[in-house]
Formats: sequence, C-alpha cells, structure tokens
Amino acid sequence: MERMSTLTDQFSEFTTRTQDAVRSWADTVQSVTTGQAKLPDAHVVVDRYFDFAQQVLDGQRAVVSTVLDAGTKAAETVTDTVTSKAAGATKAATRKTSGTGTTES
Repeated sequence: MERMSTLTDQFSEFTTRTQDAVRSWADTVQSVTTGQAKLPDAHVVVDRYFDFAQQVLDGQRAVVSTVLDAGTKAAETVTDTVTSKAAGATKAATRKTSGTGTTES
C-alpha cells in the first residue's frame, strides 16, 4: 500500500506541476503583452513535462511489478499447499486400504 500512496503523491505532484507550468506560461504571456517579460523556452517546458510523466510511469511500472510478484508467490504457495495435502491424503488412503493405517500395541 505504501507504493500506492507514493504513486498517488507523485500523480498529485505531477498535476500540481502541470498546473503551475500552465499558470506560469499564462502569466508570462500576459506580461509579454505589457512588455514586462519574455516567454519561457517551450522546449524546456515540454522536456520537464515529459520527464515528470516518465517518473510517474516508472512508479506505476514498479507498483504493477510488485503486485505481479506477490500474486505469483501466492499462487506458488497455494499450489505447494494443495499438492502437499493431496500427497498426504493419498498416503493415508493407501495405508488405510492396505491395512497398515492402524497401529497395534
């Protein structure tokens, strides 16, 4: 669950950064119309946006990988348990039918 919280935090940060970038760009455009500032380099803004998006995707990949690993381990545990119990039941049935299932003192 900690990874999910981290992912949620990253997505929230991503949204905030995007909103801040758009707000900054809009403020700059407005300033340019009054002659007070220059536009930020669009390439830099786009690079930062996609770098952050990549970080979010990497986080999502890590979460999915963790979930898949846990699922695989759980399936292996269930399979091992069922196989072990089936083998034990088979041995008990074999002993019972062969007459060695009872102990005599």
